[in-house]
Amino acid sequence: MNPDELQAATIELRTLTGILVKVARQDINQRLANAGVEISSLQYGILFILDGHTRTLSELSPLMVRDPATLLHAVDSLEKKGLLTRGQDPHDRRRTPLMITALGKSVLEQVPQASKNDLLSKALSQLGNEKVVQLLVLLNEVNANLSKDKFPTNQEN
Repeated sequence: MNPDELQAATIELRTLTGILVKVARQDINQRLANAGVEISSLQYGILFILDGHTRTLSELSPLMVRDPATLLHAVDSLEKKGLLTRGQDPHDRRRTPLMITALGKSVLEQVPQASKNDLLSKALSQLGNEKVVQLLVLLNEVNANLSKDKFPTNQEN
């Protein structure tokens, strides 16, 4: 691929992934609203990552590709709602692990990360199994080629 074609492909991929992210965010926000759960898709993502894991804000940050300062307000709000708690590390008092609560787990049960009826699932089902697997393999390869120091962590919502 020549440099001009690569640049065009880069722009198209950015555009398409932006659309996918926006549609996925709108879909999860709609499903949260339909279930009467008053949290954002960002807060939902935090709960999803914490389910079964204890992580600090700085450990959560690269997993969500967000600056810790961006996540702080969302974490504070989840704590106020009783959906997560801040713990204490007995070996390092500076470390504050975040843990999902039983109420937080119930939110995840009410609104699963994906369902056969969500927009992205419907779109993928129209591709067929082989194309879905191929798409996932290729996107995972692209993701593996992104290095942490080249991939910014302070993304906007």
